[in-house]
Amino acid sequence: MTGIRMLKKSLDARRRANFDRDKEGRAVIEMRVLRDEDFLSDLSVGRPIISQEVADFLEESALAIPARETLALHIYSHCIDDKEQKVYSSAIREYFLRRYDRGRGSLRRNLVTAVIMAIVGLLVLTLMVVFSLLEFVPVLGETIDIAAWVFLWEAVDLFFLQRPLLKAEERRYLAFAHARIRFFAVPAPASDIR
Repeated sequence: MTGIRMLKKSLDARRRANFDRDKEGRAVIEMRVLRDEDFLSDLSVGRPIISQEVADFLEESALAIPARETLALHIYSHCIDDKEQKVYSSAIREYFLRRYDRGRGSLRRNLVTAVIMAIVGLLVLTLMVVFSLLEFVPVLGETIDIAAWVFLWEAVDLFFLQRPLLKAEERRYLAFAHARIRFFAVPAPASDIR
């Protein structure tokens, strides 16, 4: 086996083992909160949502975990009380449910756009065949042929290449929205003790 293959195999095994599982088999994402002043977004009205920094951390932490996995979020902190735990859990779910809703809209737009592009591409391709049968200006026929293939390729790209990525994102947002969220009290760091 070549050196590159061995390295790839080693990295793949490390990636798979890079996350723990809880008793129910959920992939565990661990997070430590030293100060919770910025846990929630200052801009949310009504239902609170998490700040962008917290969301970015969670999404980045989940990159090594396959999108189909169920998740458990373990938050370690010395400054989050019982009341805040409920609010923060709700804010995490609300954030990812909003992302899921937005992703559903993107999936619908992706499908509609792909279908329209395919129809336009087929219509333009039909027009090209008609022009070639009528021996219309050859340069125009070739231009129409190129345009038809561009529309068809765009439809293929949207449906077969981009759509699976959107579906994986959607699954990830659902996994976060339904994650088992647990809070663990830990002692304050020595630098916080006065």
